[in-house]
Amino acid sequence: MTKINHNRPSLRLLDNYIRELKSQQREYSVPDASPRSSVGISGMPTVSEAAQAKILNMFEKADAYYRAFSNYLDSILPKAETSGRKKRASLKEKLDESKVSLRDSCVQIVLEAMREKMEGKTGVIKWLEWLQSEAQRTNDYGLYDILEIGVKPAFEKVEAIIAKSV
Repeated sequence: MTKINHNRPSLRLLDNYIRELKSQQREYSVPDASPRSSVGISGMPTVSEAAQAKILNMFEKADAYYRAFSNYLDSILPKAETSGRKKRASLKEKLDESKVSLRDSCVQIVLEAMREKMEGKTGVIKWLEWLQSEAQRTNDYGLYDILEIGVKPAFEKVEAIIAKSV
């Protein structure tokens, strides 16, 4: 995501969060005698390395979703070129695929949160709460999209699987 369009605030915000997570990854790789705090510099809760990898994957999937959504919107505009309108069906299919991919990556985060909860840890749960509060604080529709298209359906999918197995 190094070559993002910085005129799009949602992508810029995601880029900042990715940088924060990567700085946390560097903290894990550098042995340090000082204890880690549970909150990063920007207020982002610190999570395990496994959770960081899953969250970074989710951000990559969110970036792909935003790009697919932008391309689809360009194709439905009245002033869209003829070639863009002809590609509308394939762009809609890519958009749907990116939604599913985002949801599936969020399922992995939810499963990681459940695993941590069973171990008595709360890093991912605090991170999800932080993400929700950041969406409200910044009023960023990109973060709301991650919550509505990814995290909420992920919880519903995990709950349905659990209910089916019980």
